[in-house]
Amino acid sequence: MNARLKSTVESALVALLAAASCLWFLISAASSADPAVSRVVMLAIGLAGSLAAHWAFMGILVKRSGRSLWFWLPLLVIFVPVATAVLLALIVSNDKEPALQGSAASPEV
Repeated sequence: MNARLKSTVESALVALLAAASCLWFLISAASSADPAVSRVVMLAIGLAGSLAAHWAFMGILVKRSGRSLWFWLPLLVIFVPVATAVLLALIVSNDKEPALQGSAASPEV
């Protein structure tokens, strides 16, 4: 994987991790008997911001990998963790194909 794609993937995964932690704390804060409104609001804003950052970084990744933004972005928004995993698996497998083809083209003697 080239450096431009790798840094974008790392940023997208960090944003997804931040969204997951905000969701975790939001659920635990909201399930208490008397939740602090300010804490719930700040966690909700953090969740929305980190999801927006994740989708932005994944959109950049889709464009840099040469895939259709109009196809992948709605899938990423609707199926957040699953579509991210599928897209990353496709990108990694496409990066490994030229290396496999190059090693098959020059057989060892």
